[in-house]
Amino acid sequence: MAHTLTGVGLTPAQTWNWLKTNDTTLVVPEPPAADPMAEVPASARRITCGAGAEATQWLDASATDRRTIVVPADTTGERISVKVDTSPGSVAQTSVFVRPGAEAFVDVVAADGLGAAPKARDERAHAEDNEAAAREGNEAAAREDDAPVTSGHVLRIHAEQGSHVHVTLLVAATAGEQYLDSLGIVADDRAEVAVRQYVIGAATTALGSTIDLAGDRSRLDLSLRYLAGAGEKLDLAYTVPVRGVKARANLDMTGVLSDDAKKALRATIDLVNGCKGAKASEQETVLVCGDDVVNKTLPTILCDEDDVEGSHGAAIGTVSPEQLAYLSDRGLTEDEAEGLFRRAIVDDAAITLPGDAPAAVISWAERALGSQTAAEIRDMIEEA
Repeated sequence: MAHTLTGVGLTPAQTWNWLKTNDTTLVVPEPPAADPMAEVPASARRITCGAGAEATQWLDASATDRRTIVVPADTTGERISVKVDTSPGSVAQTSVFVRPGAEAFVDVVAADGLGAAPKARDERAHAEDNEAAAREGNEAAAREDDAPVTSGHVLRIHAEQGSHVHVTLLVAATAGEQYLDSLGIVADDRAEVAVRQYVIGAATTALGSTIDLAGDRSRLDLSLRYLAGAGEKLDLAYTVPVRGVKARANLDMTGVLSDDAKKALRATIDLVNGCKGAKASEQETVLVCGDDVVNKTLPTILCDEDDVEGSHGAAIGTVSPEQLAYLSDRGLTEDEAEGLFRRAIVDDAAITLPGDAPAAVISWAERALGSQTAAEIRDMIEEA
């Protein structure tokens, strides 16, 4: 059975509806009939997650891997690893409380074959189910595949006073798979948050993040690197309320879109009344490598305070003629030249991300780019 999620990644400042950039709609499997909020730790329920209430509720209800981690005060180097197996449609829920002065690393990898028990079944199993449903006269049960295979993760983090939180995310799924991510972080006084996200593969990826800089002198540094190719869809939503005095927020996004890829980005920084001396910036750079690419970018700054600095912008373009001429003189075609920019994001993910991410990048490259490219990436990691 299929279920439709509306208002996914809803932007706090609505634009003209005909632009179709305010939110997105996703078709997902029907969630279990349960009260999802009963599964969320009481102390984490006040944390707003960026994918929106309906999508986050679906993730909470569908999660089979639920964890709550408390990082004691003044602890350093605490590492938390989350694996989401995208092939069977696994869903995880994680709540992290980082006590004052502590440091935590939260590493999330969403990719095929990460060891979770498969939920997907082979064609024979599907046929047997369909025959049984037909015998019982239940046509709805015979259409379990109306919704795409959907995996996801909902992550809630409370970064308490003076703590340091580092979050990484790799999405390396394959064609036909859908990934939904809902992130919510609250940062207290002098808490510092660093978020690094890489999306290199999935039929549809929806990322929603809300990072609330509630404390004075709190800080956010967020970077996103993404790829989308033929038939792929990206929906990216970021909301950063800046409430603390002299808080800092920096958002940097870079991506490559090719063939008929579709991408929408909504990035909103909200300078709330009282955040005197705060500074915030957001910037996106998009390389378009295809005449049928659809790119929508909505950078927004909301301001209710006079003693602040805020900037935003987006640069969208193609490989310049000068760059193409330079690379052509060295024997590269236009397609090969554009491939270098796509490969650069994959290489960056393989080199910089920790834990299980490099192996997941190699596995994805084996399927998507071929054995030779996967071997090159493996050698590059070993040499780094």
